Amino acid sequence: MTMQGATLNGGWSSFQGVNGDYPAANTANTDLINILDTVAVPIVVVRGDFMVACFNRAAADVLGLSPSDIGRAARDISVFAGLPHLEQQCSRVITSGVESRADFRDADKWFVVRMSPYTKDDRQITGTVLTFTDVTAFRASIDQAIYERECTKTILNTVADPLVVLDADQRIQSGNRAFYKMFGLSREETQGVPLNDLGNGAFELPLLHEPEEMLAYSHVFHSVEVPHVVTAKGPRTLVLDAHPLSFPGHSERRVLVTFQDITARKQAEAAKDLRSEEELRRSEAFLAEGQRLSLTGSFCWNVATDEITWSEQLYRIFEFEPGTPVTIERINTRVHPEDGPMMNETIERARVGGANFQYSPRLLMPDGSLKYVNAIAHASRDAEGRLEYIGAVQDVTQRRMSEEALAKARTELTNVAGVTSLGVLTASIAHEVNQPLSGIITNASTCLRMLDVDPPNLDGARETARRTIRDGNRASDVITRLRALFSKKEFALEPVDLNEATREVIALSLSELQSNSVILQSELADDLPPVSGDRVQLQQVVLNLLRNASDAMASVDDRPRQLTIRTELDEEDRVRLTVRDVGAGLETQSVDNLFAPFYTTKTDGMGIGLSVSRSIIESHHGRLWAAPNDGPGAAFSFSIPRILDAVTGTRILDAARALAATDTGYVMRTM
Repeated sequence: MTMQGATLNGGWSSFQGVNGDYPAANTANTDLINILDTVAVPIVVVRGDFMVACFNRAAADVLGLSPSDIGRAARDISVFAGLPHLEQQCSRVITSGVESRADFRDADKWFVVRMSPYTKDDRQITGTVLTFTDVTAFRASIDQAIYERECTKTILNTVADPLVVLDADQRIQSGNRAFYKMFGLSREETQGVPLNDLGNGAFELPLLHEPEEMLAYSHVFHSVEVPHVVTAKGPRTLVLDAHPLSFPGHSERRVLVTFQDITARKQAEAAKDLRSEEELRRSEAFLAEGQRLSLTGSFCWNVATDEITWSEQLYRIFEFEPGTPVTIERINTRVHPEDGPMMNETIERARVGGANFQYSPRLLMPDGSLKYVNAIAHASRDAEGRLEYIGAVQDVTQRRMSEEALAKARTELTNVAGVTSLGVLTASIAHEVNQPLSGIITNASTCLRMLDVDPPNLDGARETARRTIRDGNRASDVITRLRALFSKKEFALEPVDLNEATREVIALSLSELQSNSVILQSELADDLPPVSGDRVQLQQVVLNLLRNASDAMASVDDRPRQLTIRTELDEEDRVRLTVRDVGAGLETQSVDNLFAPFYTTKTDGMGIGLSVSRSIIESHHGRLWAAPNDGPGAAFSFSIPRILDAVTGTRILDAARALAATDTGYVMRTM
């Protein structure tokens, strides 16, 4: 397959032997063959009878020719099967003397074959010279470019949104199928047409006024909304995006503009806005009516700016002119003077603490009337992270007046029931004791008469004395039974949430405390464990301590009547409750006598409340004591054991709460 000189000379010699038209091998021919071997392009010489005359080294290496192929017909050599009509083309070249070209593929390579006439010294054409140029890489790039162009065209035509390519003058170069369909035009009708001519002037956009600047900086413009664009479907609202384009090998750049039809979305948004506005108006109307019916107003307080926003109902409650600015100072002008200090303290805690708060002040209106309100607020943060409170204020004046009337009626009923019970008790005692006392008197008189006779009737007197002793024992038994009737009975232990029980007592006592100008502050410990005991009896103790503290401050006029009730964990697995007042305090000599039966410091007291309370606490394996404050007033405390098994205690407590929740009158009756 090499084109060595000997091989080639041998070929020529054989060739010459076949046909004497070609010169014999000589030194000049050898030099020519050596020169051809240095050429990297395959060269093959075909005689006029279409036999292979010779070929160079490149033809042997690239086309796979061998010395045995010299003198063979070209059509019989397999490598030339890729050249269609080779003999006809060679014949035309020999006849016309004009060079011809053809594409040739060998395996995975592509060649361009140039067929040139071969002439003798006398200028007679006797054969054809075939030159094979490898164009595989070029052909592949051309095929790839065509493939990519067709793929790009196919992809763009599958995109639902219209696309168009503009030149620097905003003239249309090409577009996809969706673009032409949007305007109802063809490619030929839009080629070279300014984009603005298609949109009825709607595309006169600032972003496209200076496309050269956009192209120079490769800037991208996004989401420019263009309304009222005239299309095949009528006026539409479109969103345009512009992107600079550049192509390898081309200095001229283009602009790709994409279109998105948002007409339906804009219509839906407009309809939704109308519905939202209507729904908002209805919601505001419902909220205002609900606040009016429930006598509840809402507010928002931004702590950083002290800006306060009120609802219409809140203006009605405070009787302020609607729309006028609301400040803390202006609110304080409505708060009852006795509740002002607690109001200021609550506000200061809210400013620094950031915790939810609840407060129930009284309002003193300009006409001198009182209003009772409940305020509750929840702490949150605005978009800038500043502390603010969202809350509500409810006018509970009517409810408070009803509660006070109910409490007064209940007190009167209790007094009547007490008097009635006392009358019944007195009648029972008189009835039970009267008979044995009458017997004692009768027997004593009889005994005297028997002793006065002469001689004295000693036997009769002795018998009468025995009957007197019998009737005396009978009277003693009556008293014993009455004591048993009114003495403490065994009670069933159950888990009790002391905080919850205390809140119920506070709720029932609140109106009475406020009527006595008492400011109640509760400090109930979080996560207080349950205790084991009788809920009703423990509430009786708490109620007694609250009333005693309120009565102790009845004569206090030089300071607020502050009453504090606190729960906390005590040492040795106990729970402590303390009631602290700022009243007259305790005298040292009276502390030891406070819990003695019938001892009292009140002018109208009976002296049995603290005695009974201590008995109840001691029956709960606890203790009750009193101590003077560092300042004015005194503190009464009791401590009882907690339930050590918190899990079991919580389960029992939850079950007891669920049972109590089935009867809304439970607390009222037990109190």
